[in-house]
Amino acid sequence: MDEVFVRLRRGRWPLSKGLLVEALLPLGIPLEAAQAVAHTVEERLKAKGRSEVSPKTLRQVFLEEVAGALGQEVADRLARQTLPFEEIQVAEGKKRRPFSKGLLARSLEEAGLSLKEAHQLAKEVERRLREEGVRTISARRLEALVAQELERLKGKAAKRRYLQRQAFAGELFVEEESGEPRMPFSKGILAQSLMGIGLSPEKAYRLARELEALLHREGRRVIRRTELRERVYQALLKEAGEEMARRYLLLRRLRRSARPVHILIGGVTGVGKSVLASALAYRLGITHIVPSDAVREVFRATLSKDLLPTLHQSTFEAWKALLPEISLEEESHEERVMRGFLDQVMKVAVGLRAIQERSALEGTSIVLEGVHVVPRYLEHPHKDRVLTVPMLVVLQDEKLHRDRFLLRDRETGHARQKEKYLAHFAEIRLIQDHLLLWAQEEGIPTIPGEDLDEAVEKALEVLVAYLEAEEAARA
Repeated sequence: MDEVFVRLRRGRWPLSKGLLVEALLPLGIPLEAAQAVAHTVEERLKAKGRSEVSPKTLRQVFLEEVAGALGQEVADRLARQTLPFEEIQVAEGKKRRPFSKGLLARSLEEAGLSLKEAHQLAKEVERRLREEGVRTISARRLEALVAQELERLKGKAAKRRYLQRQAFAGELFVEEESGEPRMPFSKGILAQSLMGIGLSPEKAYRLARELEALLHREGRRVIRRTELRERVYQALLKEAGEEMARRYLLLRRLRRSARPVHILIGGVTGVGKSVLASALAYRLGITHIVPSDAVREVFRATLSKDLLPTLHQSTFEAWKALLPEISLEEESHEERVMRGFLDQVMKVAVGLRAIQERSALEGTSIVLEGVHVVPRYLEHPHKDRVLTVPMLVVLQDEKLHRDRFLLRDRETGHARQKEKYLAHFAEIRLIQDHLLLWAQEEGIPTIPGEDLDEAVEKALEVLVAYLEAEEAARA
């Protein structure tokens, strides 16, 4: 049996050993011991021929294995919690919906928190609910809990903004054509959509506030989604021109499409991939960003150096792990560097493809970023279910590239020391040359990494071009 699935109300999901590990680490369990328990749980289910389990069954098996391996006291502490693979339901009258950190974070952004602060607080709220063993919570109690946490962390003014935002947002609702339940109008969500087409945050929020004020002056309480979209389109025609307005309609169709988008951002270290990935994901409302380095770290933690030696080296030094397999006399330094790099890329690609496949089956949009994101190694059997948009970030200016390592060294408190990267700067540039050549051969767009705003603008142009090509193919 290849995989065990957990059946939830909204479908089934592959069993994630990472969620089991996540439940144990806060209890002070060492990573190795937590991973061993998670592995045993998976093997036990497979041995019983269970291809699918309920959260209740998984909970029972998990607690039994924890008791056996880590002691009854740990199992008892865990049993009092709502585990990471169990849903927390939010009740509003007779309706129930799963608790969502993403939706909570958006409401906190509207209360004035930064993106990072909003997600951290949403995560903290979920942690508290799970530690207290909450399975169902009323929407009113959840709001009170969030307000309490806001006051504790940011003061009474932040709490007041949050509660006032909730009350004000309830005055104006957006109604779907399909008859789905009305949703409160949100300036934050509208502004995010406008930033997605390339407007500055200041201009995006100004347009969103102006439209909201206009609707209130008209005495509107409900507006159809199609009408709202048309009014935003007309406002953009006047404010930013036809190109921006057309881009808005295209990206709105993308965000409401059942077909997810997979954005693949490649490039060597120091060119700005991670910053671009975060900026794009925020503008497009994509909540899943996967760095290829994180996948490599998972492999490093679970697979020994003897089994996969190149993964335990930096990309530009991976060739050293292949010695004495490669001949120093017969191959040039360039050939050795690229052989080691590609060996590592192919190993990490196994994990990246698995993430793509799962996201395609779940209908989830993702951003993959990293030096290992090389499209020719990321083909998967479910690619027809998604719109895949590859791009390569390139930094042509060598001096600026060097300076990026100096800046990153200072910003991370020397956690990512510049010396190692600068000592292998020639190898890093060599890998970039090859990535650029492959991109040109395969028609993959390149994004200049010198300026973030320009990089975001270019990346959005690439995305719009892919959307237009897809629409033309369907016509």
